[in-house]
Amino acid sequence: MQVTPIGWILLIVGPLLAIFRPRWLYILTIFSLPFTATDIINVGSGLDVSGVQAPMYLGCLLLLRHCLVSVKRLSFPLPRKGRICLYWMAIFIAVVAVSLVMPVWLDGHVEVPSMSLINPTTELIHLKSKNITGVLYMVFGFGFLYLTVALNQTIAMSRLTLKTFMAGSTFSALWACLEFACKISGVPYPAMIFNTGTALSATGYMERTNFFPRLSSVSVEPSILAQTLLVAISLTLPFVFGGLTLFSKKRDRSIFVLLLVVLCLTTSSTAYIGLLVIALTVLVLCAVRGVLTPMHLLVPIAGLSLSALIYATVPVAKQVLDEMFFTKSGSYSALERLMTITNALQMFREHPMLGIGWASITSHDLIANILGNAGILGLLSFTVAMYSIFRALYRSIKSRSKALRIGGLMRLDFGLYVALTVTLVTSALSGFLNVFTFFWFVCGFAIVASIGIDFFKPRVVPGSAETAVTMSPRSASARDIPVLAFRTQAKTPK
Repeated sequence: MQVTPIGWILLIVGPLLAIFRPRWLYILTIFSLPFTATDIINVGSGLDVSGVQAPMYLGCLLLLRHCLVSVKRLSFPLPRKGRICLYWMAIFIAVVAVSLVMPVWLDGHVEVPSMSLINPTTELIHLKSKNITGVLYMVFGFGFLYLTVALNQTIAMSRLTLKTFMAGSTFSALWACLEFACKISGVPYPAMIFNTGTALSATGYMERTNFFPRLSSVSVEPSILAQTLLVAISLTLPFVFGGLTLFSKKRDRSIFVLLLVVLCLTTSSTAYIGLLVIALTVLVLCAVRGVLTPMHLLVPIAGLSLSALIYATVPVAKQVLDEMFFTKSGSYSALERLMTITNALQMFREHPMLGIGWASITSHDLIANILGNAGILGLLSFTVAMYSIFRALYRSIKSRSKALRIGGLMRLDFGLYVALTVTLVTSALSGFLNVFTFFWFVCGFAIVASIGIDFFKPRVVPGSAETAVTMSPRSASARDIPVLAFRTQAKTPK
């Protein structure tokens, strides 16, 4: 076991914040969500290495404090709104836990194919520590999802949470710019600061294409960096195109441009596909709500035209895109991904109800991973849980008048609808993100947005045909606000 330099700091600071400054612990946890490559402790050696990520460690401290406060007050309340979404997520976690009966039942009678294309061996199914650890990841994820919902039942906390997450994402993007400058100039990249994970999957900062450096910043690999920044850029939509303000108009637009540029520089196919998914989701939502006009189509058309022009005229861009999309389709990594999907589906066909037990087989595909490890019951419960969140988000979006146009349509619920969509679509192409805390944060914050926790309310200014957006807190009854783990809370602005 090896404690990293930043690990020593957080091992000391974390408990102190949990005891004396829980509010700052919450802020630090949300800020650290993009830091998936920052490990507190590394356990093991060689190829058998695992680490405790900083967001998970801080999240556990936050959960522990919240549980102790709830026990002290003898109260474990659930938010009155959004309970259906939480119930279905809890059912999914329960199915995942129950699936562990499969390794016990199949004990040594079924062989699981290896995920390595070079070493295509098999191993017999037994209940192993990785199965228990996999379920604990899911339990922690649900706990963090619940905590996100519970602690954001007020407008002030929701705004603080969004600002903190955007600050962490912006720092991640700026660190990616530093990484890019180091790789271009030949200056050593200071990986020892935040890229402290020693597992092979956490060394994405070492990757590069044949023509261009790849960027992973504080994430384990470029695709995970892309997925965190895609969530962040989705959440900036209401503040760039919706007429709202988070920090200031200039800062909001600067953050949007920074995130967009870094996403393009990651040389990750996940980033490019994700940007396309975001554009399509926005267009579909606007079209369904009847606020899309021919003029609005000029923006995506201009973007596609510019991308095509860059691809045709800039040799480096053409080489990178060819390698990411066309050459990669026949590469070793693509074939290995396809093999893992095929193996997981084969396990599902043999054991359709509960799969072969959670974390028994790896698949680089969200659906195949759930089917292979938790069967049709796992996929069904997960699908219903996601559907309940999307349905609640769309109901919130639909509640606003079409007369507000796009500026009135884009609120927090709109941004979370887009963020959750792009997260699930990219996960279907790259794998389930259940081991990363930011996935559960997105699900939890989406539930928050779907139940009407929004810090902006449009009103028409007298004597003006335009709609002005002002900060307007909504009233909340004591029954809607669960026990919080903070001694003091920020007052809701009047």
